[in-house]
Amino acid sequence: MRIINIAAFITVLLTLCACSSSGSINKLSDTNTDNEIEETLNINFNEMRQEIDGFGGSNAWTRLPDNPQVAANVVRLLYSRTEGMGFTILRNRIPFRERLPGDNSPGLNDGFMVRKSDHTYSYTENPNGTKTFDLNWNSWDLSATRNLIRMIKNLGRDGPEELVLMSTPWTPPSNRVTQWKEDVTGLRGNLNYAMDWSKPDVWGRLKREHYNDYADLLADYAANFQSQMGHPLSILSVQNEPNWKVDYESAYWSGTDLRDFIKVIANRFPMKNVAVGESGLGIMMPEFENFNINFNEMILPSLDDPVSRRVITHIGLHQYNGASDPSMRAGAIEFPGIIESGKRFWQTEVSGSGAHLPRGTGIDNALYYARMIHWDMTLSQTNAFLFWWLWTNNSSNTTGSLIIADGNRVTAHHRLYAMGQFSRFVRPGWRRIECDASSLWGVFLSAYRNPKTKEIAIVIINDRYAESTISLNLPGGEFDRLDVWRTSESEKLEPLGRQRTTGGKTDILLMPKTMITLYGRVK
Repeated sequence: MRIINIAAFITVLLTLCACSSSGSINKLSDTNTDNEIEETLNINFNEMRQEIDGFGGSNAWTRLPDNPQVAANVVRLLYSRTEGMGFTILRNRIPFRERLPGDNSPGLNDGFMVRKSDHTYSYTENPNGTKTFDLNWNSWDLSATRNLIRMIKNLGRDGPEELVLMSTPWTPPSNRVTQWKEDVTGLRGNLNYAMDWSKPDVWGRLKREHYNDYADLLADYAANFQSQMGHPLSILSVQNEPNWKVDYESAYWSGTDLRDFIKVIANRFPMKNVAVGESGLGIMMPEFENFNINFNEMILPSLDDPVSRRVITHIGLHQYNGASDPSMRAGAIEFPGIIESGKRFWQTEVSGSGAHLPRGTGIDNALYYARMIHWDMTLSQTNAFLFWWLWTNNSSNTTGSLIIADGNRVTAHHRLYAMGQFSRFVRPGWRRIECDASSLWGVFLSAYRNPKTKEIAIVIINDRYAESTISLNLPGGEFDRLDVWRTSESEKLEPLGRQRTTGGKTDILLMPKTMITLYGRVK
């Protein structure tokens, strides 16, 4: 039996401004007697909260399968609005990894930076003092991304209303000749590191003397993205997980480092005709590895400075701490500082395993991620939710992806459909709407609407081992129609038909360990 932190759970319920209710349907029209109703919850259609930007994930270091039909099936399952999950966001990697002949694993060389014979970077000096770097847009990771973008766009009207591309670097470029990086010193714990120039992509810190160079390089990437990749770049992230020391591609940035570099971006990008901020390219930071970030240390310096604050459009965080959270919130917490800043707040990466993340790829694992999305939307008030890998081509990797495309076979995990219970129906531009919090343990409900129409989506999660019967009430309004989809151990976003409604009320029987979405209109 799982031990639940009841005190923490009750505290969250008392402060939560969103509904929580159960999520599974069976013979919905049969739950019509008053003594069967465990709880009545109000959905306040006109009390709107944050805007939703969308759902998606990353294709970093991955390629679509060579089999065209299998590749098309993967793309359709992820980005189709009628046959798939209706994702709208793709997060790709900027391939700055460099290894030279004689280095450790010299094959780990992306080849994006065009180098001279002496391995220094090839660039042109501009009259205004900036540099224009020569780049190889046929680098394997970028060519894979270009192909994926093309296939998503081939979905036409069945694809995203607007595909949003965000790019993230895992490291600035650096090799044992150019040495743009330096040792990390004077820090707490194990963050200190003496550069190993046989693997220069691993850890290290960008030298301040190269801030201008790196800003110019990123401006070149952004300026040429659309012509080279076939679709505009919407968001540029400054760094993936800047405070997490690992033995693969990475780099260290402090909160003040990020602030100072973003100020350089504010200066150098316009010099290269790349507008940034609300009227141009979005800039995201810090993509910290966990929600339990030290806000004052990593984010506040950039928000307190008027120049960097003006440029930043998105705050991005990862949520790997969720697997160590014993409560039902999966790591979600309130972020008043982010919300008050007015910046878009995205959860941009999560996957994996841990003590409180159910193993496997079945319904318990799916419901964990469903709860994470619920709490992210209702407590943390995020605008977007992204998984780590959209797919992998390795059948042994069952924790890091939503799909496995192994050979001619495509296997979709239940967690994909848990995301789909939100993403297919809650579209970009929709707003979360207010509703009552449930008193039923393990039952969660959130609601969303299209502010331009009368469309509504209600997502209900039942993480209990028992049935629950609830009544939904729409004060001052009437449901026009509600159609129902369910994910359970044996169902994956299965359509269940029309839900019976009476004016502004509908009664629902929720089956154990399931989630449902009611999608329709109000009058």
